[in-house]
Amino acid sequence: MNNMFMDEEYCEISFNKICPKCGVGNPEDAENCIVCNKDLSETLLFFEDEFYDLEITKEFFIEYRKNFYRTRRTGKVRKFRIDKMEKIKFGHPVTRFSFEYDGKNEVYALKDENYDSLKDLMIKMRIYSKK
Repeated sequence: MNNMFMDEEYCEISFNKICPKCGVGNPEDAENCIVCNKDLSETLLFFEDEFYDLEITKEFFIEYRKNFYRTRRTGKVRKFRIDKMEKIKFGHPVTRFSFEYDGKNEVYALKDENYDSLKDLMIKMRIYSKK
């Protein structure tokens, strides 16, 4: 019996880099999604929350809306230009993120870990400052 594969080192590949466009897991070092070919290098932050998935790039805050049961996306996508977002606020005790856009107030209730990640990124990007 040939045991040529028995001596090879076991290699595990992580598919934890979720594509914001199609939701498929990709290897951490992927530059483009393996399914839809979206450029993953432009995504600064992506997370899945209760009612929506959110993607942040250098230029956009993008919401991918989920259905009532929170099991899948509805297909509704909302894009906000970051440079046009005004009155950005992070609220407590409820972990929510809000801003004004084209005269309308937009509010996103977030899981604690997503709230912290978004706040840290907004500070790093100099879009929001602690007061």
